Amino acid sequence: MRYNRILLCCLFLGLVGCGGGGSENTLEVYPVSGTVTVDGEAMQGVSVTFFPEGTTKGNGGFGATDASGQFTLKDRDQRDGVAEGTYRVLLTRLVKPDGSPIGGEEMAADVGAVNQLPEVYNDPKGSPLTATVGQTNEPFKFEIKGKK
Repeated sequence: MRYNRILLCCLFLGLVGCGGGGSENTLEVYPVSGTVTVDGEAMQGVSVTFFPEGTTKGNGGFGATDASGQFTLKDRDQRDGVAEGTYRVLLTRLVKPDGSPIGGEEMAADVGAVNQLPEVYNDPKGSPLTATVGQTNEPFKFEIKGKK
């Protein structure tokens, strides 16, 4: 089951990275930033993905938290921000099975990476986290409970 979620995440990132160039890359993007806390503590290395919902155009965005739990998002063209709309927010933190971080030279699949956060936060249809992006945005705050 956990490998299915990892594969789903990789598939999404692959789809975000692919594309025929159509008009989507001409959509205006707006800066998006925020913080992620897990059980009240900032956590470094959490992947944050904004997955478009409903009629939201564009491909969403992705980023990762720093040591203070802060993130900024980029779209697939590496522009700072995402298009206006509603998003399902996905959070993952892949680590080695012993809980240690994945090194810069290592591939998640090669080290048997596991998601340290509850799987519900990595479900594009079931994550309880959502965000609405507009022309001006206050930093988003995602406070989740329960490391595995």
